Amino acid sequence: MLKVKGIYLVPEEEDGFRILIDESWPENVSREEAQVDLWLKDISPPDPGQLSGGDLRGSVDVAGENPDELWRKTALKLIRDAEKEKGTVTFLCSTLQSIKELQF
Repeated sequence: MLKVKGIYLVPEEEDGFRILIDESWPENVSREEAQVDLWLKDISPPDPGQLSGGDLRGSVDVAGENPDELWRKTALKLIRDAEKEKGTVTFLCSTLQSIKELQF
């Protein structure tokens, strides 16, 4: 099961695996309070400017994948695996804009 919940709401056991989808950490909430298992920013695709010398892009292109597509596949696999293990994955956000920007 997939759920969406505000980051400021009290964590519950029924939340299962908790994934923060905001680009920046929400104000006035600590990592301990939020009980976030994964922040999508931690596995986000690299910015084109971070690909110095073409090393990463070259290694990805050899595999026939662009960095964005590789990120999508990695994120989706991680979410599916978490759902199988925990039964529920809860996407956490501080604003509605975060939900609108979530794409896989």
